Amino acid sequence: MIPIRAFAKEIGLKQRTLTLMILIAIVLCAAATWAQPPQFPSLSADMKMTGHRGEDSTGKMFFSGETKHMRMEIAARGHNMIMLVDSTNTANPKSTMIMPDQKMYMEMSAYGAGPGMRQRGPEIKPYDPTNPCASEEGTTCKKVGTETMNGYVCDKWEFTGKENRTVWISQKLHFPIKSVSQDGTSVEFSNIKEGPQDASLFTVPAGYQKMDMGAMMGGKAPQ
Repeated sequence: MIPIRAFAKEIGLKQRTLTLMILIAIVLCAAATWAQPPQFPSLSADMKMTGHRGEDSTGKMFFSGETKHMRMEIAARGHNMIMLVDSTNTANPKSTMIMPDQKMYMEMSAYGAGPGMRQRGPEIKPYDPTNPCASEEGTTCKKVGTETMNGYVCDKWEFTGKENRTVWISQKLHFPIKSVSQDGTSVEFSNIKEGPQDASLFTVPAGYQKMDMGAMMGGKAPQ
């Protein structure tokens, strides 16, 4: 069992940087889900995420609606990370965290890496345009306007329930162009390019070493 501090030293990252990157990955993976209907679109986009403590990270997102795969390239504090999410099994989606600088990767559940790791974040999923909160138990929503966001006409919805948030949903894509949670966490997509994505984007490159994230974290959330 490798403590996160020792693991961060082993791969050449500061503990706080590795912790931040893991939390970003888990928040995004826990929030990224497929639902039917509607189907997720196939597209690529630039992404900006702001955490509830004001931490900013940027990256790119790739979605394949046909195969239900997603790729997130994240840059935080000068370091890079890639997350792959495989939602072909919607009941048990899986994710893989790739560290290209170290040529390592770790596999985990898309719903968290272990006890205490289940984080919440803005929902990245396709929405029913007539009732976007229909699949969320204990949540109500109301449309409060229409705005153009990053080139897409969006319906602006306010969600009220276990977690209050505001979401700008593209009328064309049924995709959340921007989402802001009550704690200030936000995700925004820009430079969106629609179309099929290359299958190689959603696989681990050859020659990468597999790491045991459960052992690294000791079954606990990073401190």
